[in-house]
Amino acid sequence: MNDKEKENYTEANRLSWNEAMSRHQKANGAKWDNAFSTPGFVALPLREQELLKSIGVSGKKIAHLCCNNGIELMSLKNMGADRCVGFDISDEAIKEACDRSAKAEIPCEFERTDVYKISKDHHGVFDIVYISIGCFGWMPDLKQFFEKVELLLNEEGTLFIHELHPFAEMLPSDDNEAADPLKIIEPYFKAEPYQDNSGIDYVGKTTYESRIQYWFVWTLSDIIMGIIENDMVIVHFREYAEDISALHEKNQAAGIKIPLSYTMISRKKGYNKTTQTDAGKPRD
Repeated sequence: MNDKEKENYTEANRLSWNEAMSRHQKANGAKWDNAFSTPGFVALPLREQELLKSIGVSGKKIAHLCCNNGIELMSLKNMGADRCVGFDISDEAIKEACDRSAKAEIPCEFERTDVYKISKDHHGVFDIVYISIGCFGWMPDLKQFFEKVELLLNEEGTLFIHELHPFAEMLPSDDNEAADPLKIIEPYFKAEPYQDNSGIDYVGKTTYESRIQYWFVWTLSDIIMGIIENDMVIVHFREYAEDISALHEKNQAAGIKIPLSYTMISRKKGYNKTTQTDAGKPRD
């Protein structure tokens, strides 16, 4: 895929996300503003908090790619992180994140940018690159995405991922009310992105005729090889039967233990193992 094609996809998704953010803000904005008015509030799942503590967050410089409205990055700051910088393609998401950070007096930085175009000024700066739910599907080129991750990390940097499991992509999402939640309806291997114009208000659950957005499906091997081919070593991988996307709760409620989410931790090849005593040994 050439640069122009990537830009066409990411620009379309930027416009679509700008439409969606006002709906998300209407549904949940006050909730998050109130939550972060409590000193030390953390919005992350407990399992994720424990895993992050095991690799060390306190005093670390953290970049959050696809940071959306800023609540995860603000949570990391409240867990003791040092410099926290969030990057997102949506103008409206960055505006909301900046406003919330200022209102709560939680000092985080937010930059509106295509991930592929993050400034070289940020290269080699971060101890941790953090990826949360709903990032990879918006990336038209996963290999180049991980190239950028590797560039952002310092020599002993860590990549932390807590994402939707690719297996879940084959199952119907919650808005498909007529479908059997355990019936596979989509392919695991899919070269072309999904196109949709029914909106992405998974927060307020409204539908509307939106600009077309593009969602890319990546296999687990795509993710693993994207990491390996960019000189990083996977030191932790766990799969879970819990949905973290708010789109596959019916799959979880069906009662069959199927992989719906996962965590993965990777290190730069040159990291100093002697200074990372708990690395790769997360608490369950």
